[in-house]
Amino acid sequence: MKSAKNLIIPSIVMVILAIVVGVFFVVDKSIKGRTAETSYKQVDLLYISPVDISSVSVLHRDSNINVKIDRAVKPDGTVVYSYSGSDKGTVMYSQSEMESFLTTMNSFVSCSAIAENANLSEYGLDNPAFTVTINKTDGTQNVILIGNQSSNGAGCYVCAAGSTSVYLAGNDKFYSASMTGNDFIDDRLIDEEMKKLESVDFTRKKDSISLSGNATYYEDYDYCTFKFNKPFEIGSSTYFDKLIKNICVLSVAGYEDATNENLSKFGLAIAPYQVVLHFQDGKTYSIEFSTSINGFYYGRINGTGKIFKAEASKLELVESPLLRLINDYVFYYTCDEIDSVDVSGTKGKFVLKVDVKKGQTISDHDSKVSLDGRNARVTNASGRSYAAMLYETIFCINVGGIEETANIPETAVADTSVKVYDRNHAAIVFDFYRRSDETFYVYKNGEYTGFYVFKRELYNDGGQDTYNYGIWPAYEILTKAITEGINGVYEIPEGK
Repeated sequence: MKSAKNLIIPSIVMVILAIVVGVFFVVDKSIKGRTAETSYKQVDLLYISPVDISSVSVLHRDSNINVKIDRAVKPDGTVVYSYSGSDKGTVMYSQSEMESFLTTMNSFVSCSAIAENANLSEYGLDNPAFTVTINKTDGTQNVILIGNQSSNGAGCYVCAAGSTSVYLAGNDKFYSASMTGNDFIDDRLIDEEMKKLESVDFTRKKDSISLSGNATYYEDYDYCTFKFNKPFEIGSSTYFDKLIKNICVLSVAGYEDATNENLSKFGLAIAPYQVVLHFQDGKTYSIEFSTSINGFYYGRINGTGKIFKAEASKLELVESPLLRLINDYVFYYTCDEIDSVDVSGTKGKFVLKVDVKKGQTISDHDSKVSLDGRNARVTNASGRSYAAMLYETIFCINVGGIEETANIPETAVADTSVKVYDRNHAAIVFDFYRRSDETFYVYKNGEYTGFYVFKRELYNDGGQDTYNYGIWPAYEILTKAITEGINGVYEIPEGK
C-alpha cells in the first residue's frame, strides 16, 4: 500500500489548538518518493482531552440514527453525562457507559497509516458507516469518518473529514460508533470485561448448532475474538464477537417472576438459546434466552432468579445463520507469519515464497516475494501487486457451506493442495477434493474440516478485476506479469 500522509494544517493553528483545547494532529511530512517502510507507522490522528468536550455525536448511515452524548460539569466539579440522541427513550442511561463512549471516541491515537491520496470508496469512507462529530467547549468541532472493517476483523478504516489520508484504528472505534441509545440504558445484568474471558459455548436448538471456542484478546485494539474448536476449527466473525460483547455487559429493560406459567409464556421451559461464558477467574455464566417476543428476549442466568427482559437489538445476533457467526475464510494467515506456500494440483504446481516484516505487506518496499524462484514484485499501473493478488486468492478462500461428512471415494485425489510453511518451517496442508461440479470439500492435514468451497475460489478468472480471481488463474496472471512485465509493470490485456 502507499504511504500515508496525515492532515496538513498550518503549524500556527496546530500550536494554538494544542494550547487552547488540547487537540493535536500528528503531521507526517510525507514527500514524493517516500518508501513504504513507514506505511504502517503508528500515527496519532486525533486526541481531544475530555475536559474540552461538550458532546460527541455519531450519525449512523444505515439507520440515520444520531447518537449523542453530552458532557457537563456541575458547580461542585462533578462531571455529568446525558443522552440526547435521536432515539432517546424514557429510561435511565448509564453514566459509566456514556463516559466510556466519550473517552473512546475522543482518541484516535496509535492508528496505522494505510494510504495517502486514497480512493475513499475502497475503504468505505466515501459513504461512511459512521460520522463522528466531537463538539468542543470553545464552539469548534472535529469530524472523523469510520468506514469498513479490515478483512481480518481486527480494525476499521478511518479518516478525518475532508482528508484522503486513510488509517486503521482498533475495532473498539467501530463497535462504539455502532452503539445506539439502547446500549446506554442502565441496569446491568452482567458487567464483565471481555479481556478476562477464557472460552465460550453457544447452543441453538432449532438447527442443532453447538459451538465452543477459546477467547483471544488483542491488547493493542482492546478487542476480543474467538477460535472455535468444536464442531470444527475456524475463527469467529465480528458478528459473533459483538454478540458476546453485548452479553458480557448485558443490561435489562425489566423483570418477570420465574413462575411455571411465566417460564412457559416467555419460551423458557425449554430455552431455544444458551450462551455459557467461562472466565479466567473460574466464574461462569450460563444464560438461557427465549426467541424474540414483541421486541424483547427473555432469559435467566444459571437457571435461577427472575426472568429478565432485554431489548431485542442486544441479542438478535443469536438468530444469525451459522455462516454469519464464523469467519468468512476457511483459513487465513497474514503474510508476515508465512515463509512460503507450495500449491499443487491438476493444473500444475508452484511455490510462492515471501519475506515480509512484522506489520507490513507484500507491497511494501523492503518486502521480498518470489514465484518459483523468480522475483515476483510486479504490479499494474495503479500499483496493484500481482503477488499480493495470488496470496489473497490462497488465504482468503470463502467458506461456501458446512456439511457434516465428506462423501468422497477412498481412491480420490485432491484437485488442489496448499501446503503452508510458517516462519518456523512447520507445515499445514489443506486439500480440496471434488464434492460436485461446482464445489470442493476442504481437508486440513488429512482430516475433513466440515467445510466446502465453491469452484470459483480455485478457478475463477476475474479479467480486469484483480480482486475476483481464483488461485490458478491468479497464478497464471502472475507468471505472465513476471515474464512480460516491463520495469516491474504489467497490464492485464483488455477483454481478458
